[in-house]
Amino acid sequence: MERVRIGLITLDMRFASRVRRSAEKMNVEVIHVSRLDELPLTVKAVIARRGEVEVSDPRIIYAEDYQNEEELVERALEVSLGLRDYKVAAVAIDPGKNMGAAYIVDGRIIGTRRYGLLEALVDDVVRFLKTHWKASRYVLVGSSRGLNVSEKIMDEIKRHFYGEDVRFLRVDESGTSKWVLPRERGMSRDEYAALILALRNFLRLG
Repeated sequence: MERVRIGLITLDMRFASRVRRSAEKMNVEVIHVSRLDELPLTVKAVIARRGEVEVSDPRIIYAEDYQNEEELVERALEVSLGLRDYKVAAVAIDPGKNMGAAYIVDGRIIGTRRYGLLEALVDDVVRFLKTHWKASRYVLVGSSRGLNVSEKIMDEIKRHFYGEDVRFLRVDESGTSKWVLPRERGMSRDEYAALILALRNFLRLG
């Protein structure tokens, strides 16, 4: 995936550092400036704090509207990809000793990540789906490694969504390691398998 660039306007270096750390996890480049007119016109989303920016611009996303920097950067990424409004949010998970996850909004891959701990995976999936509560939400879990592994992952996520409309699907993960799509440099096999699960199954959703 081509690396997305977002803008950041702030004099608070600690806040800027937190934004950069969150952006790095999502493979997003941050252009930190002191004024809006210093940003390239190609930047489609700009993070700022109320009081630090006195101009009105539809590209600006205010930090105060989000619970943390990860949600803030994720929203800036989505806006940069043209996803101001969305209908479907999904997570595709490749299970195993190490797990991969691909995060999707309206058919666009927002990011991929590899996990060694189930708790870390669940935390990220729950945060992503809670943030996208307005969308139709899905969790796709590969099943060829055995139902017990898939069920455990689903059960750990499901308990955070009691009474909420989140749909869980087991999907065939055979052949995900040998698909025609080339694997990007730096992407783990687990992330790649999750990405292929997402691409193969997204049209079933919605």
